[in-house]
Amino acid sequence: MTSTIHAPRLAGIAQGRSPTSTGSLRARAKIPLFATLLVLASALVVVGCKKTASETTGAAAEASSAASTTSAINPANLTPDSVVVYYFHGNRRCRTCVGIQRAIQTTVADRFAAETASGTLVFREVNIDEPANAHFISEYDLSSSSMVVVAKSGETTVKWENCSQVWPLAHDEAALSSYAEHRIRSYLELVRRT
Repeated sequence: MTSTIHAPRLAGIAQGRSPTSTGSLRARAKIPLFATLLVLASALVVVGCKKTASETTGAAAEASSAASTTSAINPANLTPDSVVVYYFHGNRRCRTCVGIQRAIQTTVADRFAAETASGTLVFREVNIDEPANAHFISEYDLSSSSMVVVAKSGETTVKWENCSQVWPLAHDEAALSSYAEHRIRSYLELVRRT
């Protein structure tokens, strides 16, 4: 007894053809294309705010921060006379980058008014995508938007720290402000001892 396949779909399978229609194939082809475009668009949005792996892990970030501090010029005969708090960013800025900067600027203005008035502490916002500022990238080991605290003697850097914990604290403004205050105070103590 021979069996006959009555459904057109099953007949196609029996003859080795795909069980999908042409319209279904077009719809399936559009899904990977849409997903790819969505991923690319997302990557472009955050390209200016990319964090490195060391900035997202606590112990690694602290190790990176310690390494940055020890790589600064530290001549024995120089003592710091001022502290500069830099906030470095690129041309493309996300909401998080802007929020980090705002929290740091507010912390400097509210908690260090006397130091800023005397000139002992200065806040500087720097766009590292501008050609004149490109030297900061290698000077302070920058890979993304960052807060860097620098102790200076005149124009010479005595000690510096890339404060990488600003990224993990970015969405907790109180914790970010406390962290920024602590890092800045530790550098002001170097000036006060002299």
